[in-house]
Amino acid sequence: MSQEPEPSEREHAVWDRVRRTATGMNHHRAKAALDDARKAAEESPSAGGTTPDTQTELEEWERITETLADHAGSYDPATDPFVQGQLAVRSRRTPASKQHG
Repeated sequence: MSQEPEPSEREHAVWDRVRRTATGMNHHRAKAALDDARKAAEESPSAGGTTPDTQTELEEWERITETLADHAGSYDPATDPFVQGQLAVRSRRTPASKQHG
């Protein structure tokens, strides 16, 4: 069983930006933001499709929209189980990396 590779700092930055933007949004607003992100990606002048940052952004908007699909409230990273799991994993890895550094 192989471990998932640690996401890059750039991926974390994109996720954090999307999550900050999504904070306080209900499902309908998050869905509209996802639609806007998809439209922007389609209209992007970059050749060969979406950039890795754009793909990461779209995937995070999709995940947040799915999270809110059966949730009557608004998005909050502090109550997002996926985000809290990521933070827990990062906090466990950080002390280990500091010991070796």
